[in-house]
Amino acid sequence: MRKSFGKLGFVFFLSSTFILGQMRGPAQLLPIHHAPNKEFHMIHLDLNFHFNIEKKEVFGVATEKIVPYQNDYKTIHLNAMDMKIDKVTLNGKSLSYQYNDKILSINLDKNYGLNDTLTYSITYSAIPKKGIFFIMPDKAYPKRIPEIWSQSESEDAQYWYPCHDYPDDFSTSSLTATVPEDWVVVSNGLLKKTATDKKDHTKTFYWDENKPHVVYLNSIVAGKYKILKTKWDNVPIYYYVEPQFTNEAMANFSHTPDILKFFSEVTGHHYEWDKLSLSTVQDFTEGGMENVSAITLTNTTFHDKNAEPQINSTNLVSHETAHQWFGDLLTCRNWANAWLNEGFATFFEALYGQHAFGNDHYVYEMSRNQEQVINADKRERRPIVYNRYNSPDDVFGVYIYPRGADVLNMLRNVLGDQLFFKAIKHYVKEYQFHNVDTHDFEKAVQEATGQNLYWFFDEWVYKGGHPIFKVNYNYNSDAHKLLMTVEQTQKVDSLTPVYKMPVEICIETPTEKITRKVWVDSLKNTFTFDVKDRPSMVNFDEGHILLKEMDFKKSENELVYQLQHDKDVDGRIWAADQLEKEKSNSSLDALENTLNNDSYWAVRAECAKVLGSQNEAGVEQSLLAALNDKDARVQVNAINSLAKFKDNKAADLLKNKFEKDKNYFVRAAALTTYSKIDSLNALPLIDQALKIESQQEVIRTSALEALTKLDSLKAYNEAVKFAEYGQPEPIRIRSVMTLVQHDANKDKTLKLLEKFSDDPYWIVRLISVNELGRIGDKTSLPILEKREREEVNFRIVESVKRAIAQIKKRESASL
Repeated sequence: MRKSFGKLGFVFFLSSTFILGQMRGPAQLLPIHHAPNKEFHMIHLDLNFHFNIEKKEVFGVATEKIVPYQNDYKTIHLNAMDMKIDKVTLNGKSLSYQYNDKILSINLDKNYGLNDTLTYSITYSAIPKKGIFFIMPDKAYPKRIPEIWSQSESEDAQYWYPCHDYPDDFSTSSLTATVPEDWVVVSNGLLKKTATDKKDHTKTFYWDENKPHVVYLNSIVAGKYKILKTKWDNVPIYYYVEPQFTNEAMANFSHTPDILKFFSEVTGHHYEWDKLSLSTVQDFTEGGMENVSAITLTNTTFHDKNAEPQINSTNLVSHETAHQWFGDLLTCRNWANAWLNEGFATFFEALYGQHAFGNDHYVYEMSRNQEQVINADKRERRPIVYNRYNSPDDVFGVYIYPRGADVLNMLRNVLGDQLFFKAIKHYVKEYQFHNVDTHDFEKAVQEATGQNLYWFFDEWVYKGGHPIFKVNYNYNSDAHKLLMTVEQTQKVDSLTPVYKMPVEICIETPTEKITRKVWVDSLKNTFTFDVKDRPSMVNFDEGHILLKEMDFKKSENELVYQLQHDKDVDGRIWAADQLEKEKSNSSLDALENTLNNDSYWAVRAECAKVLGSQNEAGVEQSLLAALNDKDARVQVNAINSLAKFKDNKAADLLKNKFEKDKNYFVRAAALTTYSKIDSLNALPLIDQALKIESQQEVIRTSALEALTKLDSLKAYNEAVKFAEYGQPEPIRIRSVMTLVQHDANKDKTLKLLEKFSDDPYWIVRLISVNELGRIGDKTSLPILEKREREEVNFRIVESVKRAIAQIKKRESASL
């Protein structure tokens, strides 16, 4: 499952940023969860559906073939949420049952034992609250295309079919679904046949997945789709897309065949499943979902060339495709070990980027992962393997995605590529079609490499935090010795250790380049190197492998040299950041030269950002020149940095950029900065921008944000209009935030937030309930308490509880 931490586009960036800001602090201790007992092993699951689409109702028959795990087996217990059970049969004979809207208890006709195989069928109906979703046109969104799609991870399969809803069992599956005759259905495995009923104007699709997988990977997507086809090797690849996205699909998903080829090679295991389909759906709750052989993606991933390179679909597709190995072929045994799914997929996403786009891309992606983890750690510290949560969905965050990827990147460095990929291949071979936990992976690494890395897994997986290094060095020109001191300054406790890790030191002089691998393993380590000449550059952790914070004071000359000569992308970016504190001509010259000439876009973009903090003459000309950079991301940073140069030349160029540039994000940035430089003439442009549709509404949202600085009352009124159900979802999110930030009418804002707390769109509900808690008006309590009773989205349930507690605390304090 691909969540976003700012990579999938504007709407997901806003939602993930907002959610991360609501995370718990370290004081809150959550319940411990262990895997439930298993009563049986399921051999096969057969699902047969038809639907009342208007009522969003599911009619199903679930036939399950099982083998008990115990003798004297009398009662089958299944998860089944809010269903109407019509009948249960075993070999055609009706069975009695008890049902409490959560657990279905089936009374068997006799005692069964370990050697028995049972096949029972449950006929039922449901109007699911989650697990399966009906997207329908309505008065507000009349152009929506009707469709049905499922999303079962983590434990939502039980909302659309009865099952043992936990990821600790592998079974084969089949799915039959009857839908309107102009619809198509995609599910796991291969399509065996279809049958059309001309009288009922329906069509039935028969899908079969003959390779075992866990329960949450069963899926269905149904709607009026265009089917596009390609292939890799002997694997057919299908893209199921809404007709309006036909042109974008082949371009946006063009890397898919190469992704299958690359992952098959690096894992040593040919893509296992009989086909791969990518289905795009409206209003998807995540970025993507790795349903076995049948990936589901948000249709917001589609974009035209005017959204590139800020938006791409390759990261999303490679992430979900990596799951076909890590998450599907091998699946975490329990949610505490979910990093074995998500951390691996995030790492292999970056690994494919290294293959397709070069090493600089990989290094930069890993560095951004580290940044996210460090920021999250300031809010909440916990290990990767962690079984304290309210809902299993709680674990799907920074600690298993980017931190998991960081751990694999560090393990790759500890072992070296040859041994690392040998271990990966052994792990996949040993545990295919099995549940795994971290001990299994650790064991596979030891078996493949001979190395006992208990210490590595202990400090990086079973503990939390990261090292904070203070690094200093002195060079003795008489002795030709360099003395480096490395201190670990993080608070050491039962959760955060003194770290033991290999680190590469790089020392560059005018005549030589020295690289040495050393081990840091104490609160203070000292290392001595023979160096003939005074160093031009000294790097601790060459390649920026370690998840760390670092205080390493360097002279301006060293930083300038590093910015211009370090072969490592992150080393150059770090040097640019450090030079922000310097104000000399040499540092400015270096930043401007690098802005114009560096080979990698992110370094140029960072220089543009840093130059924005400088007031020296000449900087503006460099930033204006960067408006023609070949990469739109550099242009955006240069535009943002021009905000302090309030002259006609900059204003004219920015206005021209807004009106004529093709890139949506460049146009949005140009409007924002123009409104800061020339506020008197910006309002007509803002009015124009509020009418412009763009990728994920980036232009309109930027216009609304700019308007709040110039005319807060007008911005509030525009936000009221754009926040309404029926507007595009990204602008709705920005508008609800604007209502709160610029509260021109408190009573009206309160009523709107109360209405939006029951909105069909979950992010709008989330923002609204959080803001009701922040405002703290006791009149909102009945609405929040009703939301707490009815809400099924775990994120919102947690937010509602916090909001209620905030209001009651404020009330108590006022007494």
